[in-house]
Amino acid sequence: MNNKLYTILGKALILLVLSHLSFVDSYAGIYNYDGIIANLNKKLSSDCTPGDSITILTNIFDILQVSGSPKADSIAEQIYQVARRHEKERTALEMLRHRANCNNRNLDVLDELDARLGEFDETPDSRQTKTFIAFSRNYYYAHYADEETRRRRFDEQLQKVSVNPPTNLYESIELLHAVCMYISLESKGELLVEYIDRLGKLVDRLPPDNVELRSAYNVQAAIAFSQAGETQKAVDADLRLIGIMDSLRNYYSSNGRPYRSYGANRYIVYTRLLSNWEKLPEEDVRKYYEMARKFAADDPRAAATYAKAPLPDIYYAMATKDYAKARDLIQRHIDEPLVKNRRSQLLRYLIIASEALGDKDSLLYASREYNRMLEQSINDRMQERYKELQIIYDSYEFKQEYEKLRTEKSENESRMQRNIIIIVLAALIILLILVFFLVKQYRHSRKLAATLKIANDSLKTERDTLRASQAALTKARDAALLSNQFTTDYIKNMSNEVTVPLNAIVEYSRLIVDCTDSNDRPYLERYAEQVESNCAFLTAIVNDVLHLSEIESEQVSLRRELVDLRHVAEISVEAIRSMVPKSVEIVLDSESSNPDTYTDPRRVQQILINVLSNAAKYTRQGRIFLECHIVDGGKSVAIAVSDTGPGIPAEEKERIFERFVKLDKNATGIGLGLPISRLLARMLGGDLVLDTTYTHGARFILTLPYVIK
Repeated sequence: MNNKLYTILGKALILLVLSHLSFVDSYAGIYNYDGIIANLNKKLSSDCTPGDSITILTNIFDILQVSGSPKADSIAEQIYQVARRHEKERTALEMLRHRANCNNRNLDVLDELDARLGEFDETPDSRQTKTFIAFSRNYYYAHYADEETRRRRFDEQLQKVSVNPPTNLYESIELLHAVCMYISLESKGELLVEYIDRLGKLVDRLPPDNVELRSAYNVQAAIAFSQAGETQKAVDADLRLIGIMDSLRNYYSSNGRPYRSYGANRYIVYTRLLSNWEKLPEEDVRKYYEMARKFAADDPRAAATYAKAPLPDIYYAMATKDYAKARDLIQRHIDEPLVKNRRSQLLRYLIIASEALGDKDSLLYASREYNRMLEQSINDRMQERYKELQIIYDSYEFKQEYEKLRTEKSENESRMQRNIIIIVLAALIILLILVFFLVKQYRHSRKLAATLKIANDSLKTERDTLRASQAALTKARDAALLSNQFTTDYIKNMSNEVTVPLNAIVEYSRLIVDCTDSNDRPYLERYAEQVESNCAFLTAIVNDVLHLSEIESEQVSLRRELVDLRHVAEISVEAIRSMVPKSVEIVLDSESSNPDTYTDPRRVQQILINVLSNAAKYTRQGRIFLECHIVDGGKSVAIAVSDTGPGIPAEEKERIFERFVKLDKNATGIGLGLPISRLLARMLGGDLVLDTTYTHGARFILTLPYVIK
């Protein structure tokens, strides 16, 4: 009843999202986002699973992000609610991070998002999200809090960093990020670079999958290093950002989110890389320019930025000495708000271009403006240096105060040691008194020793008896093992003794049919097929019993190799195709992942054939569907076999894996296929389970470790 209610509520929430999703964007006609979202809406309206609904909603969210639509934040909240209801924690945490990034000016929203994390288990992803929200909170206090609050908070955090830094890695990163954020408002020089480098060393210690935190750090580092003139460090940070965006794009694409785009971010990064053209190789300048132009053409937000401030064209024109083009572009866009932070740089380029072209008017204008900005820059730098010294002085004061406290603590410890010496002397006196009483007790204990000797002799006798019992038990165990081996050998011999006569019966029945008159052959042909079918059935039963015996006696060997799981699935499908009724379609999902992993292909094929045969036995209409996906954060591979048969009750999900259990007493087989398959799956390091959430029939999921080395 609860599951049905959740399904109804989920549908209602999806319809609510659709009713409020009127996507209109100035770039929609160019990039056909309306058409894409219309198709996604159709899929949402159809009867899809909660997992499919979340995938579709996240695709809509990704498109809204690409277009820069303000509705992305409200859709993120809707996706979070659906994901939490269906226990999709990774998606829910992703939406929390997105909302924190969108609401870094609203402290109340950030506090609410942080409170929600209390509902999640402690994992690297949830801890990453908590730190990401802390980054947004640091941004708020640095840029939007009043001056008194900002200064007080900075003094507290600088004191912690200087004298009492936390031992927890994430807490240290949050604290140092806040200090870097404050310093960046006061200084763009060596002090900021020093603290950014310290923060980078902590970020390098994070788990590999904390890519959101690494990305946030590298954005801040690239800007800080660029402003401080640390060109190589800035380039390295931006190249790391590109690598992170590549890995994220591949991850989301492989998980059914092809619209997750970082085009605008890539455009900014490649433009920033191109701004270092004076210190870059010629081939890198050309490559970065081509990439910036590509994303300006592909991404609507990048296109809007490029239209107002074509910085890639300016940098490339300067790098290739196309001074006429550079001069015209700079003059046209020098007063754009988007290039305000680059104005001094562009004026310097205008001076170079005007001087090369002999354009005295432009040269005079650029020189005057550049000198004015240079004077202002010198004054600003003096102010920054003063503030840097003030920060260093404050840090020194904190350390001095800390040393004073340490001295006081040392004096207190000395006084405590003197008190301890006095206490020890008193304890020695008491100890002497105790020794006197102990001597007296020693004499009494000697009397007890004689009694203990008698008890010890009795214990030795009991020990010998226990050893004899242990030897008898060992002998019984060996006999049991030998009996088990005899049982296995007997089953093997019986298998051979049964298989040969059964094969002979099949051959003789076929021979009788072949030697019969053509008029009687159809009649005997039917009986011969029944003989052959029943012989095959008896052979399968004997083989199942033999195989179960081998597994229990640990005689099954595994030969692991790098296996193409899709190829194994195709072979398994073809192996049972003849068993499938004509009214049933057997399908291997064409959109499934195609992973390679180290495992035993013969055992995987045996498991799949058992499960597929089971599906073919009970499915009379519809289809049998096989799909493969990478799950558990890339740690496992899941192969699911679904059918449209009568299904299996949820309360029987474990009983069906017991030996000789048959829910349908009239069905063929003796109930060993599923138990053998689960035992083999667990020998391979995985498992075989029944998916009780699937309601259109039965679905079995085989999980295997995803090992590529």
